Amino acid sequence: MRRTPVRAAAVAAMLTVAVVLPVAAGAGGRIPVDSVDDPASPTANRIAAVTNIVVATNARLERVIVAYPPNPCEGATELELAPLCSSAVATLAAFSALGESVNDVCAGRALEGPGDVVIADADAFAGDSSATGIANQLGSIATVLGNADDRLGGIQLPNPGPPNDPAILGALYTLAEAVHVGEATAATWLLAVPPNPVCPRVAAG
Repeated sequence: MRRTPVRAAAVAAMLTVAVVLPVAAGAGGRIPVDSVDDPASPTANRIAAVTNIVVATNARLERVIVAYPPNPCEGATELELAPLCSSAVATLAAFSALGESVNDVCAGRALEGPGDVVIADADAFAGDSSATGIANQLGSIATVLGNADDRLGGIQLPNPGPPNDPAILGALYTLAEAVHVGEATAATWLLAVPPNPVCPRVAAG
């Protein structure tokens, strides 16, 4: 279930936020997302598809960080976040919200996401390394992560309670790690402190 709007406010409160934007560096190529959920596929495969989406957003975030030095929110005010800072906060909040959802699945709690069947984003702003372009890139990352959160919410586990199937547990752990990488990267960039990964490691096989 998407919690991004609530989490964004909480994350904003963590930041020392008046914005002086540095000169942008060149942007990398597009990293599009085009994912279609297949309800007939094994649950582990459907979760793995969500992981692939997160891996793509992580790569996009790394591209953004190359274009801008740390903490685009430095000097801003909490009441009036500049677009770049606001989008950066929303991105961190989206990672955090998805991490909470993965944690809920690991704990056997039911999610309420609509289960987005098609998630498609062309990464249209990849070539724009202006302040506005970077803000738009971050906004796209947050949107895609919210869609991934909704997708996860629509994946019903085969049995009630915490999952015990090794394949599903392994897929959830891989997803949790991918989310943590993105969240930690975003948090470090914003000089915030991320939580630890949410799912326990599961031995393969």
